[in-house]
Amino acid sequence: MTKFGINGKISYRIPENHNKVAVNYMMHIFNSPILIFLILFLFSASSQAAHGQHAPLTLVTEHRPPFQFLKDGEITGFSTQLIKAMLKNTPYKTKILLYPWSRSYNLALKKENTCVFAIARTPERESRFKWTKKYFSTNNVFIGLKSSIDIKISNIDDAKKYRIAVVRDDVTHQFLIEHGFIENKNMFIVNNPSSMLKLLQSRRLIDLVLTDEISLRYRVKYHDLDPNTFNSFYKLQEYTLDFYLACSLNTEQVIVDDIMNGFEKIKQTGEYTKIMKQWLNEKDFKIAPHQP
Repeated sequence: MTKFGINGKISYRIPENHNKVAVNYMMHIFNSPILIFLILFLFSASSQAAHGQHAPLTLVTEHRPPFQFLKDGEITGFSTQLIKAMLKNTPYKTKILLYPWSRSYNLALKKENTCVFAIARTPERESRFKWTKKYFSTNNVFIGLKSSIDIKISNIDDAKKYRIAVVRDDVTHQFLIEHGFIENKNMFIVNNPSSMLKLLQSRRLIDLVLTDEISLRYRVKYHDLDPNTFNSFYKLQEYTLDFYLACSLNTEQVIVDDIMNGFEKIKQTGEYTKIMKQWLNEKDFKIAPHQP
């Protein structure tokens, strides 16, 4: 209520029931279901953000047995099992999606909280991803038909005389570009690894494929082909490939750190070695050393 004082100044008188009204009003606000929902939502969001859980973690990969492949509607393979074992020790909900390599690679380049496996770590890729830890190493080989007795390779330059197939955006594709191979001259690019073997068998378009022996052996088995049809012509001994799970630069660092910690845990428990031996022979792989 308002009234004028003796000196003409305005003065105010607060109603006697003002405090009671204010208390009732505040209680009404805090008992509002909408406000309670908003408070809980904001608390949950801030808590999840603090632990890197504000969005699900997406993993993308390609069909490349025995590393990762689709069987009976499920993505499996030794890389897949390793990744799942690592993530068991983290708080994140994850989904694994299988695409052609080029699509998986580019999704992991751009999308938030997205990681790709199994990806070789190269100087060209170094600054494009956040890297976890190496879990596997191998070497690539120039593979051709055993009947191609005219093929002679003793170094990279010799290989330039032939038509070589590689998977788009794969490390083999980038390797040939770096060493001066030219598309549609001595480098033939495919989107699907399985296409390479079919092309190679006809030898109408290509003479060789560049891949690792482990993948070749499993692809031959997967497609019910005769392994005696193929021959290794030149192994890139000096170019060892180290494989990782790598995440986009838009992935929170806490997620990458938690994945690396999860990897160390399966190394310490022996689960890592158990999975590798389940899928591969000892001579096929180099076990990554323990990093405390």
